[in-house]
Amino acid sequence: MTATSKIQPAYREMISLRRHLAALAGLPETEAPVLSVFLDLRRPMDSLRSSFQMWASGVRGAVTKGARGAFDAARAEMGVVFSQEWPESVRSVAAYVRVGDAPLLLVMPFHATMETHFQVSGTPAIFPLVQLKDRFHRFVAVICTEESSRIFEITLGSITEQILATKAEPQRRVGREWTREHYHQRKREDDRRFVKEQIEIIQNLMARRGHNHLILAGHPRCVAALRGELPKELEGRVADTVFQAPNGQDCSLVLEQAVAAFIEAEEHESRGVVERLHQEICRGGLAVVGVDRVREVMRMGAASELVISENLAIADREELVRLATSLDLAVEVCENDEVLDDHGGVGCLLRYRVDYPGSQVGDGEG
Repeated sequence: MTATSKIQPAYREMISLRRHLAALAGLPETEAPVLSVFLDLRRPMDSLRSSFQMWASGVRGAVTKGARGAFDAARAEMGVVFSQEWPESVRSVAAYVRVGDAPLLLVMPFHATMETHFQVSGTPAIFPLVQLKDRFHRFVAVICTEESSRIFEITLGSITEQILATKAEPQRRVGREWTREHYHQRKREDDRRFVKEQIEIIQNLMARRGHNHLILAGHPRCVAALRGELPKELEGRVADTVFQAPNGQDCSLVLEQAVAAFIEAEEHESRGVVERLHQEICRGGLAVVGVDRVREVMRMGAASELVISENLAIADREELVRLATSLDLAVEVCENDEVLDDHGGVGCLLRYRVDYPGSQVGDGEG
């Protein structure tokens, strides 16, 4: 078998995203406001620029008189983002600007999409970045056929590593030395060896980067053969299977289906986390809900994971994800989850039980 590997720059996006998130979460507040801008580049830039200008004109009156000069300067500085020619592969941009004694200018392009959103506040808005990181985490997709296997690492919706593994062709001999039965037996042995070599590549890649999800795709027979030989630790990480063979060397359609399957698996996993939170609350176990309670247990060091709804009030969700990021806590962002919204839009799974008054469900906070 031969294997070739190719690394794409999107992997560096994830590393930069983590570093920038930590820096933004710890950025001290000053008198000058921070403009946080998120652009979905599927819309024309002229339309995005117009939307920003309309928003800035409307919100300027809500900025205190003493901060309006800094707001106007930051607004002008943000123009660099709208004048930039972005490559077609860049699907969204996050930008932060602050002027004054502690200036900030940070522009981050992404290959994944984000919704267009503008915000002005004393600290950077980081919830959209946390949501992006939670939704488009890294996973491995394997597209296998009879002759080859393409193993992709997907980061933030883009390919960050691609390994092509090709099965060696059996050398068929003539005469009595190589009978038809012998040939087919050798082919079966080669097939099993190829499956084991694919598994070794997958194991090394997932161990090296700490992946928790695996998508198997390709010809149904090949997918079944590969899955049947997966060791238990890899079998438990299979999020879904896509029975769709690529069109020759073009794997784009299968990859799109693999990404869709991963997103669906992530949503299912998110619902599972919310259900576990709900069960813990109902039995008075290792969980709390509500903004005040969640904030308290995180500050106490008792939290193990923040579970937060995108429907939570902007100020509350920004405060809580900033605190979770500074504490390096896992964050699960849920979209339109009625169970979580019924609990006030935010909850926290605990590392240990805490004595906190009113920590049961239905005690009044929402």
